[in-house]
Amino acid sequence: MPSGSATDHNPLPKVPTLPLTKKCRTSVREQVQGLPQTESENAPGQCYFPTLPLELLAEILIQTNSPRDVLSVARTSKLLCSTLVCNPAADFIWRTVRKKCLPHALPDPTQNFSEAAYAAFVYDGGVCDACNNYTKEFYASFATRIRLCRSPRCKKVVTRKYFKDVSAIYQGRRREEIWVPYVESTNCFDLNHDSSIFNVGKTWPENPTILMKRSEWDRFQVDYAAFSALSPPPSEELRKACTDQIAKFSKVMELAVALQKWKCAYVKVHNANKTENEIWAKMIAVREGWDEHDLLNSQCYGSLHRYKNHVLETVTPRDYLSIKLLVEAQLLKIQTHRQNKENEASYRQRRDDVEQYYNRLRSAGTVVPSLYEFRKLSVMATMQGSVSGSRPNSSGLAKDMKNSALVAELVAADLKTWMASAREKLSELLGFPKWRSASKTRLHPLDRITARFRCRRCGKVAKRYEKERCLDFAGVCAHECPNDDKKARKPVDWSVDHFIKDEKASNAVANLLTLVGITDEGANACDAVKLLGARIRCLSCEHAFIVMDFPTIIGHSHRHDNMQIALLPKGEGPEHAFEAGLSAKVMDMSPKAQKMRSEANYRCRHCVPIVESADAGTDGEELVTTGESIAKESHAEDSETVNQKRRQRNKKNKLRSMDFNALRSHLKGLHGIEMVSDEDFFVQTPAK
Repeated sequence: MPSGSATDHNPLPKVPTLPLTKKCRTSVREQVQGLPQTESENAPGQCYFPTLPLELLAEILIQTNSPRDVLSVARTSKLLCSTLVCNPAADFIWRTVRKKCLPHALPDPTQNFSEAAYAAFVYDGGVCDACNNYTKEFYASFATRIRLCRSPRCKKVVTRKYFKDVSAIYQGRRREEIWVPYVESTNCFDLNHDSSIFNVGKTWPENPTILMKRSEWDRFQVDYAAFSALSPPPSEELRKACTDQIAKFSKVMELAVALQKWKCAYVKVHNANKTENEIWAKMIAVREGWDEHDLLNSQCYGSLHRYKNHVLETVTPRDYLSIKLLVEAQLLKIQTHRQNKENEASYRQRRDDVEQYYNRLRSAGTVVPSLYEFRKLSVMATMQGSVSGSRPNSSGLAKDMKNSALVAELVAADLKTWMASAREKLSELLGFPKWRSASKTRLHPLDRITARFRCRRCGKVAKRYEKERCLDFAGVCAHECPNDDKKARKPVDWSVDHFIKDEKASNAVANLLTLVGITDEGANACDAVKLLGARIRCLSCEHAFIVMDFPTIIGHSHRHDNMQIALLPKGEGPEHAFEAGLSAKVMDMSPKAQKMRSEANYRCRHCVPIVESADAGTDGEELVTTGESIAKESHAEDSETVNQKRRQRNKKNKLRSMDFNALRSHLKGLHGIEMVSDEDFFVQTPAK
């Protein structure tokens, strides 16, 4: 009886279950004993910092050197935000830190600022008003609240795009009637300004230049015209609002000038402190024998260096000694990563050099294996090296491989050794085991035009053999079977056992040589059959008059078990002559070929009767004429019915002109031809 059933006398005790929560790592004790977790063990780690009393929190935060740190703490949680920002009792923390911040105390804010808002106004970053990119820079002008990044282009664009110079309009005592803040210093947007010698220049009210934001200038013009008008006089509400703004204007500009001077001092101290820390880092790098760039980019010391620059503090020996061992470990990791990167780049360059040398050999007509197998040759493996092993000098490898006679001899010897076993095995397939000949004019069996092979593993050929659909000896050596696993990038290892003799192609070529009256042993056999041109007729295609040239007959032979051919006399042939390379030109991926395929300009040779091909005057015109006469006889019928019947007759008409896609479907469906070749169709009207 299964345990836990109603009749079990000793049921298992019920274990209390907890509600579903996020999966967490279980301890070894729980995995062994199967005990449930208690609530205390399930509870995540708690942070008690936000729960500190305000007095203790104040003692901690007052030790910081900048209101920026208090601002960062306040933004960590809602509880701390409500404690430090929304609580007026915490203002003394902000005020105390503000008065002791570096480089000197911040000026007191105006009444419109709270302490937290004032800290955010001074220290927060924002979007650059010129390029809209985020920057951590201070306001370029605190009065107009314009922020710029470090790009000189932004400083050059901002004065022309966002400001209007109204100095000529408001001169003398008229400046006292302005209540819209304008740029407080002449050096706010100075292009020639050097941050190391930063100075505020002439400030308000001595600054003679009045740069006002264009958006505020338009509104100010309207309000100022109404405020200063004599008839009708301004309303009491407008006069009071403008008078209050004029009274606040001086306080706003005074604060902006004070902040600009504080910013000037901050930049000077920051640059001096940064220079001192960089000198200290350089001294450490020289003393320890490290690279200064690596030291500053290490995770541990780089973070310390940037933090000290940020808070305007110098790196001390105590700070460095506490992380020295960790810094050295990170520097070793950086050096290892750099060395591996250099090794990979060198290895990649050597592989590219080997590939270029391989392409030069192929262009010269040398019989070579596939690139994957070529890299395995002993000379190429030595020159190519490996990422972690031997690494020859890659700078002169390409030049040595191109000009060195020794390298050429070694590669030729390796190729001869590699091909020796392949030539012996393939010669056996052709029926010439251990073939030897003292004659210099007789070709090796593998070099003859009757030597045709195919891969029994994949049955595919390279693009240059698509027309013949079989391989010669050079094609066998360069053949590369695709991997069955599409995710694997490594090709299949080459083996001579993958190839068999192509009997159909070899017999077809042998029959052609018999008709010509020559043998395949001579070196001129290939040139002789190519000179025949399109005079070779396939007698096995009894239903049609099919003619072709020598390369086409090799591919065409795979359609018949025993292909029979005949040679036509010169000048004899079908009305529409055979056009070599027509199928490749039409099936190209170019826009011109796409346009050619869409034209209904192709006819099937297999549907043209033999009598019609022999008679140069018919060309299917009688059948078309008969179709037209039938249409004339049905003139009394409705025109729509006539057109419908005509379309049906055209579909049944085998001699009709078709576009290329329709032709391919026709050949496959009616004649069983999947690979369209030049001998299967002709162009009704030659393409321009």
